[in-house]
Amino acid sequence: MITPAEVVTDALELPESERSWIVSKILKSFPKDPGLSPAWRKEIAERVARREAGETQHVSSEEVHRDIQKILSS
Repeated sequence: MITPAEVVTDALELPESERSWIVSKILKSFPKDPGLSPAWRKEIAERVARREAGETQHVSSEEVHRDIQKILSS
């Protein structure tokens, strides 16, 4: 039987888009947070749907930080 550590090791070798898909599926498996308002639930569902439909692209935190540094240093 494969261990959770082996699953993670294997998953980290996948392309970013496939890792994102796995994370999305895992997050959906958790109970919904009762602290989220209906508006936020709708927004999250719409963002996930756009991501899964390929309408948006993932931007790494490193890229975001790099872009912010460019803006702040200019």
